[in-house]
Amino acid sequence: MTLNLVVQGEDVSTPDLKALHALAHGKAIERVSANAFRITQADPTAKDAVAAHCAKAHLDFGFVREGARLADFGLLAMDMDSTLICIECIDEIADFAGRKAEVAAVTASAMRGEIDWPESLKRRVAALQGLEESALERVYAERLRFNPGAEKLIAAARRANVKTLLVSGGFTYFTDRVRDKLKFEYA
Repeated sequence: MTLNLVVQGEDVSTPDLKALHALAHGKAIERVSANAFRITQADPTAKDAVAAHCAKAHLDFGFVREGARLADFGLLAMDMDSTLICIECIDEIADFAGRKAEVAAVTASAMRGEIDWPESLKRRVAALQGLEESALERVYAERLRFNPGAEKLIAAARRANVKTLLVSGGFTYFTDRVRDKLKFEYA
C-alpha cells in the first residue's frame, strides 16, 4: 500500500518541507492548501523521525493511504485545547486568577511527560481556587478561537458522513459549547 505524508501547520516553511521529504524518502511535494502539503510515496518507517521534526517545527502530520478520501473514514477524533482551538483553557482561566505562568508551567511539564496527567490537573485546578465562574465565560467569549481550518474540517466531515468526536481532559463548560457550535456528534 502506498502512503502519502500529509503535513499542515500555520507556517510550513520550505526548509521543513525539504527536510521532511528527505526523511520520508518521498517522491514529490504537492501543495494541498495554503497551510497543507502532501509528500507522495512516503516511507512510514520514518514516522519517528518525521514526528520529531514536526514537533520542533510545530507542524501536524499523518501518513494517509494514497487516494484516500475523507468519506473513507468513519470517525474524526480530535483534541480540543491547542489543537482544535488556539488556547489551553485552564491556562487562560488561571490568567484571571493572576496565576497563568504557574499553571502554564505545570501544563508544559505534563506535556513533556515530567509529571502525570492526574497530578498536573490537581495542581492546575488547585491554582484556580476561589475564582468566580464568570472567568469561564470571559475565557470563552474573549480568548477561545478556533485554529485555522477547524470549522471547515468539521463541516467537511459532516458532509462526508464522518462522525466527529471532541476529546478533552478539560472542562465540560468549554467542550459542551465547542461541541454545540461546531456540531460535533460526541464530546
